Amino acid sequence: MILSLHAQAQLFLLTVLLGGGMGLFYDGLRVFRHALRHNAFWVQAEDGLFWLLAVFLVFCVMLHANAGEIRFFTILGLFGGMGLYFLTLSPLMLRVFRGLFRLLGRILRTLFAPVRFFLKFLKKISKTLFASFRKWGTMTCKHILDWKHAQLERSRRRNEVRQ
Repeated sequence: MILSLHAQAQLFLLTVLLGGGMGLFYDGLRVFRHALRHNAFWVQAEDGLFWLLAVFLVFCVMLHANAGEIRFFTILGLFGGMGLYFLTLSPLMLRVFRGLFRLLGRILRTLFAPVRFFLKFLKKISKTLFASFRKWGTMTCKHILDWKHAQLERSRRRNEVRQ
């Protein structure tokens, strides 16, 4: 299929925007990783999901806007959009994302403050009462076991008398 010059320019701009959007998403992922430290497995899983999403979006653009054909200028548009984003907007967006994550953290800390207070209270209570709970549990279990043993003995005596 032959595209007009106008359609090629639109497709090029679409791929530049897609590349910039992929860069923006990757910056958000970088800040998320920095905010919530986790092990290498989850980092690789996040990278895999990022690239699966990126490949899917590029495939959809190539299929719908480019009739399934791969043209060199679309690849240049993707990498050019990513490069342009990382050279111009990336430092600003990293600061914005960090601020948003910090704000979200403060909101969550404020919302969960009563829960944290209650858990600290339970921890203090359990430290003081743990020894008595353990004694109570030991005495109760012994009492229950003695009671069950006594019941078994009674039932055995009843069965012996009947026979």
